[in-house]
Amino acid sequence: METKYILVPFAAAFGLFMVAWLFASMIGVPSPGHAITNFDECAAAGNSIMESYPRQCSANGQTFVEEISSGMPVPGAVVFNSCAVAGCSGQLCVSAVEAENIMTTCEHRPEYICYRDASCEPQQNGECGWTETLELKQCLTNPPPEEPIDVEMI
Repeated sequence: METKYILVPFAAAFGLFMVAWLFASMIGVPSPGHAITNFDECAAAGNSIMESYPRQCSANGQTFVEEISSGMPVPGAVVFNSCAVAGCSGQLCVSAVEAENIMTTCEHRPEYICYRDASCEPQQNGECGWTETLELKQCLTNPPPEEPIDVEMI
C-alpha cells in the first residue's frame, strides 16, 4: 500500500506537466531549446520588439524583421507616377518598388515637416525624388519649429 501513496503524487505531477506542455504547444509558445526562426515566434516568446517600421524582434543575438504583406511602404503611403513617400517620418521619396523594402528608424527632425507639402515625383534623371521648389529649399534652410506633442496626463 505504501507504493500506492508514493506513485499518486508522481502521477499527479506528471499529469500537470503534460497538461502544461500541451497547453503551451497549442498556443504556440516555443518550448525551451526551440530555435526561433521568424518575427512571430520571437514575439510569441516574449522578446522585446523595436518600435520601427517594419517592427523588429531580437532573440539570442539575432534580429527578426516583421514581414509586411500590404505592398505599401508605410500605412497610408501615397504612390504617384511610380514614386512613393517612404520612411517612418515620410522623409524619403523613392520608387514604389524600392519603397516596399525600405526600413528606417522612427525619428523626427524639424526639416521632415518641409516634405509634407513637397512633390515626390520622377526627376529629370528618371529617378524619384523631391522636386526642389523655392518653397522647399527655403523650408529646408530654415525649418519650422518642432510641433508640440499632445500628451494626455492620466
